[in-house]
Amino acid sequence: MNYCKHCMIPTKETACPLCGEEHLWPVLPEDPCFAAELEGPWSDMYADLLERRQIPCLRKQVWGMDWTAILGNRLAKMSFYVPYERLSDAQELAQALFARNGTETEE
Repeated sequence: MNYCKHCMIPTKETACPLCGEEHLWPVLPEDPCFAAELEGPWSDMYADLLERRQIPCLRKQVWGMDWTAILGNRLAKMSFYVPYERLSDAQELAQALFARNGTETEE
């Protein structure tokens, strides 16, 4: 499995499917990998569930603080990154949580 350090995603391809980067690295268990991108209260719920399951995560705001101030926290988007070794757990958790609520996550 390869890893794009720019996009923070694992891939079986020889080039990143998102940015086209051809210099990929072997994925390591601790590499942060994109798990989900969620809005407002959903991101808080997901972060809480990850914490309860003891899945470490890095959260990055998709838009800058200026946009959040203008649009409000309800529309703020957060990207979640988890260690590769816990990626499948985090993705399953997101799918289970948001399938019940009629919301789909981006992968």
